[in-house]
Amino acid sequence: MSSENHISVICKAAIIAAALLLCACGKSDKPAEAEKEAAATPGITLKPEEISSLGITVQPATAAQFTGRISGYGVVTALDTIAQADSEFLTAQAAAAQSQAAAARARSLSTGEEAAISREQVEVAQSKAAADAAALALAQRKTEAAFGLRSPWRDAAAQQALMQRLASGATVLVRVSFPVTGGAAPKTVEISRMGADAKTWTAHTVWDAPADAAVPGHSFYALLDGSDLAQNERVTAGIPTGAAAPGATVPAHALVFGESEAWVYIQTAPHTFLRTKVDTNRPMGDGYFVDNIKAGDKVVVGGAGLLLAHEVNPSTEAGD
Repeated sequence: MSSENHISVICKAAIIAAALLLCACGKSDKPAEAEKEAAATPGITLKPEEISSLGITVQPATAAQFTGRISGYGVVTALDTIAQADSEFLTAQAAAAQSQAAAARARSLSTGEEAAISREQVEVAQSKAAADAAALALAQRKTEAAFGLRSPWRDAAAQQALMQRLASGATVLVRVSFPVTGGAAPKTVEISRMGADAKTWTAHTVWDAPADAAVPGHSFYALLDGSDLAQNERVTAGIPTGAAAPGATVPAHALVFGESEAWVYIQTAPHTFLRTKVDTNRPMGDGYFVDNIKAGDKVVVGGAGLLLAHEVNPSTEAGD
């Protein structure tokens, strides 16, 4: 082989070796660059097979508005308590009306030269009328002491219709108490059932109730239409305050707990999940209202607990 051919072979070999070295360097740099990029990305980045192994599922956060509220507790007033007070008042009212009419007749029959009854009989009728008037006043005071000065029972025209609604269960009377309120009775009160079935209704007829010696704060009575609350049932209550704030709701089952805080995971990229703090002081329906998560953000609703364990202990293999 000539020297020129020998040099040509050596050059070709050198070029091939250099190309192979460049390819090897490129391949080795890509994983390093990916690792650096993952380390710089907030949250935890997983491989597709890890996401599948952890059973991670997501759903978008829903838009919501939250209105601040003063929270309290209440109880549905038993119908027999209302009926007893109503019966006593109506009985006293009827007796007073009858005795007043009798006294008026007695006075008319005792005047003139040919008086039909004696003055003593007139005085007896007047005494009976005064006693019945006092009994009516007592019944009214007892009603006011039990149901407040501005109760609908003061309106005789609406009283019968109201009692019919209460007796049928279409309307319930709820006594609610709040630790702190200001000013007059609120225009509306939100009343919710306790427990898993946290249905909420709004009462629009609200008035001041006598203070509850067992519960400090301010008490109100509220007439609630269209609920299925039972007599003597305990409820929670709220008075809306301020303007509604925009935000989103996250489902309660999406929450995980760690470091004495509540969290949810938000999917910020196809394989990346960011742990985000949740304020649990603003419950809404079957979840919680948040203002640090936008409507449409993908919330992890399945596998969040395993995701937290994987983040806290990265050496744990997914699926272990």
